[in-house]
Amino acid sequence: MKLTNLFRSVLKYRKTNLSLLLLITYAIIAVLYVFDHEYYKFNLPKKDEQPEFNALLETAWTDLQTITASFHPYTSRDNDRVHDYLLSRVKEITKNASFASISDDNDSKRSILFQQQDVFNASSGISRVIYFESSNILVKLEGKNPDQEGLLLSAHFDSVPTGYGATDDGMGVASLLANLEYHIRHKPNRTLIFNFNNNEEFGLLGASAYFDHPWSSLTKYVINLEGTGAGGKAVLFRTSDTSTAKIYQQSVRANPFGNSIYQQGFYSGYVRSETDYKVYEQNGMRGWDIAFYKPRNLYHTMRDSIQYTSKASLWHMLHTSLQLSSYVVSNSLDTEDQTPACYFDFIGQKFFVMSSKTLFYWNFIFLLISPIVVIGLYLISRDRMTWKSYSWLSWVRFPLSLLLGIAIENIFSNVVKRINPLTFSRNYFWPLSVFFTEVLLANYVVINFLNRFSPCNDMKSLSINELFIILWVTLLFTSKALYSSGYRYTGLYPLSFLFILTTGAAILRLLGSALRPKARKGHDREFMDRHSGYSSHPQIGIEEENHENTQQFQNQSESLQDEQTSTQEDNGSTTLSGGPLHVNDDQDTDSELPQHDERAPLLKGSSRISELSNTEASSKPKYIDYAWIIQFLVIVPLSSFILFSSVDAIMDALNQTVQEGSKATFDIIKFGMMGSILIALPVLPFFYKVNYMTILLTVLLFLISTSKTLLEPSFTNNNPLKVRFSQNINLSHGDGANVHVLGREGNFLRPMLEDLPSIKHSFTPINCNTVGNGMEICTYDGMKPNLLSSNWKTNISDMLKIHVLHDSRNSTNRSPYEPIVAELLLEVKENRACTLSFNSKSQKKSPVREVTVYQGKTSTLQHTNTSKTIKCSSGIDQLQLHKLDFDQESYRIGVQWFPKILTDDNMDDDNLDTKDELSVSISCYWGEYDSDSVVNGTAVRKMPAFDELLNYAPPSFSFTNEQKGLVIVEDTVSL
Repeated sequence: MKLTNLFRSVLKYRKTNLSLLLLITYAIIAVLYVFDHEYYKFNLPKKDEQPEFNALLETAWTDLQTITASFHPYTSRDNDRVHDYLLSRVKEITKNASFASISDDNDSKRSILFQQQDVFNASSGISRVIYFESSNILVKLEGKNPDQEGLLLSAHFDSVPTGYGATDDGMGVASLLANLEYHIRHKPNRTLIFNFNNNEEFGLLGASAYFDHPWSSLTKYVINLEGTGAGGKAVLFRTSDTSTAKIYQQSVRANPFGNSIYQQGFYSGYVRSETDYKVYEQNGMRGWDIAFYKPRNLYHTMRDSIQYTSKASLWHMLHTSLQLSSYVVSNSLDTEDQTPACYFDFIGQKFFVMSSKTLFYWNFIFLLISPIVVIGLYLISRDRMTWKSYSWLSWVRFPLSLLLGIAIENIFSNVVKRINPLTFSRNYFWPLSVFFTEVLLANYVVINFLNRFSPCNDMKSLSINELFIILWVTLLFTSKALYSSGYRYTGLYPLSFLFILTTGAAILRLLGSALRPKARKGHDREFMDRHSGYSSHPQIGIEEENHENTQQFQNQSESLQDEQTSTQEDNGSTTLSGGPLHVNDDQDTDSELPQHDERAPLLKGSSRISELSNTEASSKPKYIDYAWIIQFLVIVPLSSFILFSSVDAIMDALNQTVQEGSKATFDIIKFGMMGSILIALPVLPFFYKVNYMTILLTVLLFLISTSKTLLEPSFTNNNPLKVRFSQNINLSHGDGANVHVLGREGNFLRPMLEDLPSIKHSFTPINCNTVGNGMEICTYDGMKPNLLSSNWKTNISDMLKIHVLHDSRNSTNRSPYEPIVAELLLEVKENRACTLSFNSKSQKKSPVREVTVYQGKTSTLQHTNTSKTIKCSSGIDQLQLHKLDFDQESYRIGVQWFPKILTDDNMDDDNLDTKDELSVSISCYWGEYDSDSVVNGTAVRKMPAFDELLNYAPPSFSFTNEQKGLVIVEDTVSL
């Protein structure tokens, strides 16, 4: 009997039981979260158990160390060092494989001239043409069945000027080498091509050059390895469709990691980065973009190095790509389903995939069927008089509490925007916790306050029903958005899970009412209405405020107290046998009362209770009610875990984008508010019932989170503010070396710059101006760069000289209707990248229709017969030049533009001397800073202004390049 009573006590719907179950649920979610984020670190291959994989990892780690020994952007000589190392490695790996072939674009002098939309800014209207000399290294492994469509594995070996490129993209390159070594030992069925490509950072150019190679026609599928963060786990960032997602599911059995929420966020533009995968996708290839994605404040900085990464991260990318590539080259592929995919992993142990179109169909079915079922069960319950009709005050309290929580969130978000708007960059957990606890506490206060004046007998079930209605409307609009997007909104699936689970809990409640025996209209009904507060069914429904009547009920009859021990959850839930319910589910029974109390007979209503216990208690079976636990388990644990994981995925990927502008900050705060509401929704129907200790813990969490959010500095040594550097020298205005430092406004940049020794010694003025979107740029005259080694002191003007070889604009032999032709020779020393921008003084748009790039070493007296020409009828605004040969110290460019009379431009220009004049602005870039130049026999640093920032800026700052180079020399010529 004691064991039975203990069992009943544990299962009763009371504050202690509910609070304990809730805390256990959140504790389990926390354990799963930690496991998910830490497990991969302890899953490295052991030498005695997996010798082949262990050897691949050790070799790949050595490759990574070698590749990242120095900065190696496309504009540096060290870029050639990495190229040569990779070429020697692939030759070493493939030397005994007859089915392997190597192609080096550097040897074959491969170059391309093509028109390209700005890959990093889709909204840009600039029409640009790219000239690129490639040094890609391609390796082809002829498959056993070469008729099958081939697989491409791609990674880029260049870094940015300010980063060692350990994760962007050294790990990708090292993983490709390991894949190559593995597939040399295990010959693939289908042809496999490796593309170690160059110059991804400044336009995805190596990937573009791949399609100029004849081997590109052999491949249909691509695995692109990338790093848009600086370590952690390599995520399936995006994939082509449901078929490719299922291939990942079938192949990556160990530590899968991916979420289509990332995919939607990337395509929606919330992440301001791009990868080579975009080029491959635009050229009709299907595949997988696997990348590191955090932390973004170390991405493209000096901390993207071996020191800040690990073998565990390398192994995660290497093993993921190895599993995927092995499966693709060894199996026939089902690629029929080309609709976008919804996918996610469960703590790195299981991977789930569903077509977004299938998700839409299921949403439609549930939207259609669920209200029919709910309304049907409601009508049955009302007909059997087992359903209570709630007052309007009962109906409004749950939505009112939710609206109050949202209002408080808005108030707090405005406080955060004023006091510490960038706090999300350091730790998004604290502001998210504030939003979350605000919603919970608003729910608790509103519902319990209104219950003081108008008790609601079954608040939990009523709240679940109202949550069902709210989610039905929400799912209707999200399903419409999913359909309108062409099923590309692949991150909406968590709402479907929440709706389905909530619907299940609501139906469980209504099903209990519908299956209950029909209520009598006589004595029992009158009694239960009076003592339970029910108006339409026999279950007691008083809240904690009616606890005194419950005590009277217990004191009058031991048999009736036994019934109360099996307290039922709500008006419509059923016992294990489906028997009738007679005890209030919402009353508080945490403390048992004495069996006998001499005051009981004097209490109001005690005679009626005694009468009931004498006539009915002996005939009622004593069942234990599991329904409230079932409802809780249906709606809370799984949906809370899915929603928390989804919100965490969003915040983890985007929280540091607040450093990129006020719009991103607004988006992150918005996601934090919406996410906290979603995480809270599953528990809100139950939270009003939790005990004092749980409320105390919630308030404590709220206070700690608020203080952390508002008072802690946004940036620290471990979580620095990333700012962008460039040093601009405009030869049209002299040779002043003007330093530009771009970062978030908010009194961050000026104090840091004012503490630089050169600023303090020379009293150099610092000019800081906002440039929109919450960004600020500070400029000052910095120490001049020393870009060239020489036996005499060189001038900055020696770095860039412009010669006009030919200009037909004012030629008397040219017809007014004839296009104007000019040729330029740019003398640029120690350079690999320049940009020409065209601007007409008399026409609104660029009149340039054709450009020609002459290849090879040229001079004013020597022409070359090799050239590439491109025409564009809509006009060319910009020509970008990327060459490999440092010894080639010039570019020779041909330009053809239309006179105003041909373009029919109404822009006024009465000055005949400047009519049809074309202004050409030239910018050339140098990014090789971490080395010395020798001037007059003395070693001097190439870019002392940047060195000074690195040496004297606080550790809460990290630096990256603003443009292609760290030093930009500019000049202008009119044609």
